[in-house]
Order: sequence, then structure tokens, then C-alpha cells
Amino acid sequence: MKGKALILLIVAILVQVMLADRGDALDIYRIGGENQPPPPEAENPSVNFYRVPWSDFIEKDGFDEAAFAEGILRPLFLTPEDNIALTSIVRGGGPYSRGCGGYQFLLDGCNAFRLVDGDVNSFYQKQPYGYVFQSGDRRSWLIFDLGGAFSVNRVRLISNPGASLFPDKVQITTSMIPQIVERGQYGGVDPGRTVFAVEENNQDTIETVFPTVRATEVGVEITVTTSRNMEISEVEIYGEGFVNRASYVSKFFDLEAPAILGQMRWQGSKDDPVRVDIQSRAGKTLDPNVYWRNTGRGDELSRFDQTGKLLDANGYAGLKQGEAAEITYDIDNWSFWSSPYDFADSLGTPVVSPSPNNVFQFRIDFQPDALLGAELEFLEFSVTKPPFAQNAIGEIYPAEVPLGEVSQFVYTVSPTMTVNHSGFDRIDISAPFGFVEVDSVQATGLKDWSVAVERPDSSLFTVQLSPRREAGDLGGPVKVYFRAPVLRYGTPFDGWVRDSERPLDLPQRVNPGNAALELASETLSVRTSLSASLLADLRVEPKVFTPNGDGVNDISEFSFSLLQVTEDVPLRLEIFNLSGRLLHMQEDLHQSGRYNFSWDGRNDQQKLVPPGLYMYRVVAKAKNGDDQQTGTIAVVY
Repeated sequence: MKGKALILLIVAILVQVMLADRGDALDIYRIGGENQPPPPEAENPSVNFYRVPWSDFIEKDGFDEAAFAEGILRPLFLTPEDNIALTSIVRGGGPYSRGCGGYQFLLDGCNAFRLVDGDVNSFYQKQPYGYVFQSGDRRSWLIFDLGGAFSVNRVRLISNPGASLFPDKVQITTSMIPQIVERGQYGGVDPGRTVFAVEENNQDTIETVFPTVRATEVGVEITVTTSRNMEISEVEIYGEGFVNRASYVSKFFDLEAPAILGQMRWQGSKDDPVRVDIQSRAGKTLDPNVYWRNTGRGDELSRFDQTGKLLDANGYAGLKQGEAAEITYDIDNWSFWSSPYDFADSLGTPVVSPSPNNVFQFRIDFQPDALLGAELEFLEFSVTKPPFAQNAIGEIYPAEVPLGEVSQFVYTVSPTMTVNHSGFDRIDISAPFGFVEVDSVQATGLKDWSVAVERPDSSLFTVQLSPRREAGDLGGPVKVYFRAPVLRYGTPFDGWVRDSERPLDLPQRVNPGNAALELASETLSVRTSLSASLLADLRVEPKVFTPNGDGVNDISEFSFSLLQVTEDVPLRLEIFNLSGRLLHMQEDLHQSGRYNFSWDGRNDQQKLVPPGLYMYRVVAKAKNGDDQQTGTIAVVY
């Protein structure tokens, strides 16, 4: 008996140690912002705060290096003195020319790189080939791929000084699409837009200035009226504005163990209509690729080298010629890049990449617009370890309901837990357009449940469970039956599980999947029947009101649902008298949701309207069309 008691004591101690090791800790990683103070949460001794410089990256392109050295991500801005052609090769562009003695358009054809090497003593020598016009002109094209879109307004062509081997005529064109019909082939040139032409020239240097135009390519047609060669030292292209694109891919953040991904937030600014796309992905390994080897037996491929070792990046690079096959994405261990986060959510937005996961990565894509740009000082994300459950799978049913109506749903959460997981006692569910009521909650061993809403305007409701869900008999699926409206196709009902005993820890996202065998949705979003209507369920209460200031029926409320809109659109309430004269108007911008206007019986001059019958009109204006609903309302005193 003593031996058995000792064993039980040891087991109890081990369980306590494992539970203690679950922690109540929050890790915050900040990338950039070296001169910024830590976030307020970092003052808590249970919070670990890590600073990571922007310079710790995998890929970076198109940024202002001086700003980058100061810890700021800012796309490169070109001044009127910056020669765009000089740096075009490093951006993947450069000059194209027909090969010497040939007709194929080639990058660096006939040593065209000499045109953009910054050395006036090296020159591109060319006898123009092609059709000889009746005038005796011989023409040839040089196409400059700028390696991106730039605002261009000046081109300078410098011939070999003193050699008198300059072109007699020059035409400058710009385009946002490739001007060479087939690169590397015997194709011709689609010249794009002519911005400047010189019909007679006898100078070594030709300076062309034209109104600023956005271009990815600049064409230079050079013409001689005799059979002599041309020797051109440099072609310089100038403009002003931001590069058209700058991109940053972070390092792989090794979280060292499965972790809950919490929120991302950032500090920066952007001009309209500049885009800044921030995306994330998560995985279980430090490499999202799968490497394949040709075995030499027909089309057979293998993920292992000849010694039976699983191929990684180094092993793949060391394969013999002909052995290296394709590289594919590791969909078993990595999520795909997320949809871009809304830049306006800089104060904090949940990481949408699935968790728990061991590795996290993000990327940022800037798309400036000429003189309009953006910058980012820092980005940070938070994680919690260990997770409440190894995984929490969820699905909502039905997955398709009528648009604009209140429907009943069952939201199933099926956790996978071991003794190393603390479990959870709360489920958060996001109902984007609000919820009517939770009708019931079902789970094995569940004795009690309650519903809480953080604030009246919140779309998130919390179901508190008692007892908590843990590994074993209490670790089965939880079903939440509730009613809610759906006002947009593909409305997401995101969910999270939480542990009230670990208040510092982040909620763990519920990942979509097969949470209940008897349900067939395996999704957390709801489809709707398509509708051409934007407005639905308009209610005017009261339709007869008395705005006399006595506190009773002084205001009439116009409440309605806005459907099928994913971006802000104008909404308007208009009040007319019976002769059609507009007396009062209110306007606001909204996405799909439930909204209301209030009218206090006053016109736009803030004077009470006379008693009588009035017409109202609620109008929604969207890109795919407008919608309106009308009716009458009575004012009495």
C-alpha cells in the first residue's frame, strides 16, 4: 500500500509541475520601432517583450535605404536628379536591343548594358537594321524596361562625344505594357505613346522634356539618314515620385513550441489611395517548401536523397545535375498567405492565420501612387504558450440561409486535448450583424452555462461553461444553438476558446473543419441567397410622432439592414413635403450591417416642420447599383 501511495504522490506532483508549466505568459514581438517605448503590457512581469530589427528579413526590395537604416519602412522616392535607367537592371529590368547582325530583341542585345553603366567612355555601337524607307532612313528601337512603374518626364541621350555618330532623328515613347511584341523572338515593337520627337539633330547630347507620365517601359527609336553607325554612350531616364512597389518578407519566427497567435498591430501612415497589404502565414516547420528528386526511374519523384535522408534546402542544392525536380508548397504543415489585413486596424486586429503553430511569418507590400506614399515604423504580434488545446475545430450549420433574415444556427467546437493542456471554460463567437439569443448549449457533463456580451454594440458574445472543458470525459464537442441575421454573402462567424484562469493569455482561434460528424458544413462562414436589393427590413417607429419637446414620441427612428456591401457606401435619409421639396437630409458611410437614422421633426435650418404628412426616402449607393425605399410619416402636435 505504501508503494502505491508513493506512486500516486509522484503522479500528483508531476501533474502539478505540468500544469504550472502551462504558464500564464504573453510574448510580444516587435519588428522595428527601436526608438519607440515598449507597449503598456510589457510592464507586467509575466509578459516577455522581444525587439527585432527590420534588418532581420528574408526578402526586401524597393525601400529607401536611409530610412531603413533609421528603422522605418518607406518606399524609395526618386528625385528629379535620380537616373531611373541606371538602376533598372537591379530591379529586374534593363535595356533591350536587337542583337548585332540579328533581329531578335534581347536584354543586353549588342552590349546594350553599356547604355546604363554610367560611363560615357563606353558606348553602344549599332548599325540600324530593318526596313530602309524611301527617304533613306534606317531606324531601330531600344526598349528600356524600368523594372517597375515610375513617373517619367525627361530622357537624355548622350552619343560618343566628338565622334559625330549621333542619331539624326529620335522618338521617345512610354508604355505601361511591354512594347516588344515577343522578347527573344523575331517580333516587332508596339511603341506605346509618343511623348517626344526630334526630327532633325546634329548634337551629341539630346535632351527631351515632356509632361510627366507613368510608365514601366520607355522606348527610344533612333534613326540615321545615311548608312553610318551610331555610337551611344548613355541613355538617362528621369522623373519624380515613389517606386511603384516595395516589398518586405520577414524572417521565420521560431516560437519553439505550439503557440496561440494573438493580435497584430502596427504604427505607420499612408496617403490615399496608396495600398499597404500586410499578410501572415503560420506553420509547423522552418521551411514551407517540399523538395523533390528525380529518381531516374521514369517520372518517379522522391522526397529523399539517395541515402534515404529527407531533402531540405541544402540537400536539394547539392543534388547532381538532372536530379533536382520541382519544389512544392508544404500544404500539410503550412497555411497559405492570409488575405490582407485592413491597414486602418493598426491598433490591433486578430491574427487570422491558424493556430496553434510553431512558426510565424508576415510580409508587407507597398503600392505607392506617383507622389503619394506610405511608411511603417513598426509591426508587432503577440503569442501565448502553451495553447489551451492541441486544436479546436469548429463548424457552423446551416452554411446557407436566406439573406436578411434571422436564422437559427448550431455552432460546434470540437477540441483535441491532452493532460498537458489546461482546457477552456469560455467560447467567444463573433456574429458580425449581432445575435438575437442563445437558445441552448449542449456538451457532455455540462451542468451550467451563461451568456455575456462585453458591450451593447459588440458583435462578440461569450458562452461561459461549467465545468470547464478538459482532456478526458469533458473534452468532447460543445454545441451552441443561437439565432442571428446574415446580411452579406460569406459572412464569417469566427470563434475562440479561452480560459478564465489564465486571464493574460490570448484566446485560441477556432479553426474550421469537421467538428461534428452529423453536420456537413466544415466551415465557419455562411452563404446567402443572392439578392439585387441593398436595403431590407426598413422599420419606421413611430410613424406618427409629436416633436413638441415633452419627452414622449419626440423622435422617429428609421432602422434598416444594408446588404451585400463589403466596403463603405453612402447611405442617405431624405424628408420631403408632399409637393416634393427636400426639407431634411442625413448622410453617412457604412458597410453591410444594421443601421438607423433619427429625425426630430426639424428641417435643415433646424426649424420644426408644420404638422402634416411627409414623404421619406432611404437611399443606398453602391458600385453595382443603387437601392431605395420610400414611405410616409406623420407629424402632429
